[in-house]
Amino acid sequence: MKWRKLFHATAAILTALGAPAGGRAADRILSGVNLAGAEFSSGRVPGRYGWDYSFPKDEEIAYYTSKGMTLFRLPLLWERLQPNLSQDFDPAYLSRIQSAVSAIEGAGGEVILDIHNYGKYHGQMIGSPDVPVAGFVNLWTRLAAIFGKDGRVLFGLMNEPQLASAADWAQIEQQTVDAVRKSGAVNRILISGVNWDGAHNFAQVNGAALAGVHDEKRRLIFEAHQYFDADSSGRSDVCVAGDQVLPRLSSFADWLAEHHAKGLLGEFAVGRNAQCLDDLKTAMAYVNSRPNVWYGWTYWAGGSRWGEYMYTLEPTKDGADRPQMSVLTDR
Repeated sequence: MKWRKLFHATAAILTALGAPAGGRAADRILSGVNLAGAEFSSGRVPGRYGWDYSFPKDEEIAYYTSKGMTLFRLPLLWERLQPNLSQDFDPAYLSRIQSAVSAIEGAGGEVILDIHNYGKYHGQMIGSPDVPVAGFVNLWTRLAAIFGKDGRVLFGLMNEPQLASAADWAQIEQQTVDAVRKSGAVNRILISGVNWDGAHNFAQVNGAALAGVHDEKRRLIFEAHQYFDADSSGRSDVCVAGDQVLPRLSSFADWLAEHHAKGLLGEFAVGRNAQCLDDLKTAMAYVNSRPNVWYGWTYWAGGSRWGEYMYTLEPTKDGADRPQMSVLTDR
C-alpha cells in the first residue's frame, strides 16, 4: 500500500500445495485482519516500545476472534528484529513476536509473520551491495529455526517488495524458499510480487516470473493486495464504481486457478461511505464464491495505533463496530 512508505498479498490444488495442515477444510476460506503496530515508526529504529510501535493486545485478538476471524497478519520491521544484518535477533522484539503468536494460536488462529519492509533493509534494496540476498535468506532461516515446526505460523517473506524486476525478485524468493525448506521448516510460505503487489495487475506484472517459483513441500500461497480507490493505492476513502470491483480481483483469481495455486488477499480496505461499503460487499461475495483459489483474506487494518484512520477496523471509543466490520462478518 503506497501511502505507508510515507506514513512510516480439488486434487490439482492439493497436488500443487500439499494437503491442508491441522485438519483445515480445503474449501474453507480463512477470514482475518492485519494487526498493525509492530512495524510503525520505521524511521525510528529501534524505537520505543509503547511509544513508537506496539504489538497486539489480548483484547484486540479476542475482539477479532469473536467476529469469527482466524487469520492474523502481523506486520514486522526487519531492522527491529535483526538490528545487524545476518546477526542475532533482538531478544525483546523476538519475545514480543513469540507472545503475539502464542496469544493468536491460543485463540484458535493462524498467524502470518509479515516482514513489512518493501524489499529493503535500512533503506537499501535486497540484492544491493549493502544487503546481499544472503542477508535476507539469513533472516528467514533464523525465523524458520524458531517457528519452523509450527504449521499455524505462515511465513510472509516480504511485503510489497519494490524491486524493479519481477524475475529478479522471483529468484530471491526461490532462494529463500529453498533455504527455509532445507532447514526442515513445514510452514506455508507466502510469495509476493513487485509493483505494490496489486491483484489488479498481478498476472501481467508478476504472473510469468512467479509461476516458476516452486516448493518441494507444495505449500506456497501467492499473496496480492487490492484497494478500491481510483488508483488502487489505498490513499483515499472515495471508491470506484461497483462495476470496477470484480476486474480488480478476477485476473489474480483466474491466474491462481490456471496455475492450480492458492492465494491470499493480504491487504484490502475501503472507506466508510455507502459506495465503498457496497464495493466491499461485492468484493467479499466474489472472494467467497471461489474457495478453490483463495486460502484466505486479511483486511487492512486492525491495531490500536490508528485513531480515526479511514480504514481502521478497530471499534470506536464507545465499543461500536466499524461499518466495514458489518460487511466483513455478513457471511
